[in-house]
Amino acid sequence: MSSKNKKYDQRTYMQKIRLDSGGKRIRKKPVKPCQDCKETNDCIKLFSNKINRLEEIVGNFRKNIPRKTNEISLFRAKFTLNSVPCELEYDLSRFTLESLQKLADFTTQNCNNKNDPSSSKKN
Repeated sequence: MSSKNKKYDQRTYMQKIRLDSGGKRIRKKPVKPCQDCKETNDCIKLFSNKINRLEEIVGNFRKNIPRKTNEISLFRAKFTLNSVPCELEYDLSRFTLESLQKLADFTTQNCNNKNDPSSSKKN
């Protein structure tokens, strides 16, 4: 009974063979895409490559994280006081917003004064 079912369930496959071509199979030529399709395919490939690169970077992000992340909030100041070199280290994460603003103002004023030659020649 099962052999009868197999005979009826099998589908026949027909293959065209040209008799004048020596028994070779007929192959259809691939359809050449138009210029718009080529540009679209190029854009899709480029976009896919960018997405794959982003996924790779995100996937490897945990491996590439720098180990010393708490040094970002450290501010080191080197200066001389009465010809004695001094060095201070501040943890900026504990500063208030006002203190950070004052530090930024003071630092930029001193940097501008050092770089501006006209300010050192004032009477």
